[in-house]
Amino acid sequence: MLLSAEHLTKHQNIKCIVKDVSFAIEDKDKIALVGVNGTGKTTLLRMIAGEEKYEEGTMIRKNGLRISYLAQDPVFKEEDTILHQILSMDKEIKEFEAKAILGKLGIYNVDEKVAHLSGGQRKRVALARALLKPCDLLLLDEPTNHLDNQMIEWLENYVKRYPKAVVIVSHDRMFLDDVVDVVYEIEYGVMRRYPGNYTHYVETKKSDVEQQKSAYARQQ
Repeated sequence: MLLSAEHLTKHQNIKCIVKDVSFAIEDKDKIALVGVNGTGKTTLLRMIAGEEKYEEGTMIRKNGLRISYLAQDPVFKEEDTILHQILSMDKEIKEFEAKAILGKLGIYNVDEKVAHLSGGQRKRVALARALLKPCDLLLLDEPTNHLDNQMIEWLENYVKRYPKAVVIVSHDRMFLDDVVDVVYEIEYGVMRRYPGNYTHYVETKKSDVEQQKSAYARQQ
């Protein structure tokens, strides 16, 4: 097991974003984290990444756990070149690998300064950086934003072959359907686990709701 969390709780102002959440991440899990906007998906990713604190509960990480995190709003050294920004992360990263993945994401001038990039280019450079960083757990927040169909198809295949654990927040249902094997849903601050891909989650959720309605009708 890479990470386990028990009874995590987090507030923003007076609103409870995450309420008594418990979950575990195994070595090769491909997990989707879903829920409507504002339910705490990004907050939970940031807590897993160690970039945000929780108020209650415990989180236990495997000793030496390495995490790579694609944030919604990535931070760069603005005067650095694209290639140097990536190669300076870890000596294990090879220049030819960096150039290959950047090329797949439509970034070819690797000597350009980050400060000159558009918002979409910055997100794609950040995605390449996250994919290339050696890690045991890869966290991706909206990875298909600013990607065309060809790039999304390439990313799908990359994630499916990826040998480590991945947790993904995305509104791209087709992408999630192709790459994940577990869905965690956050609803009203509570988390539920659904084994299977996104389609299986939707079908199971629909069945659960119908059963709850039937039970309520019988009770009335």
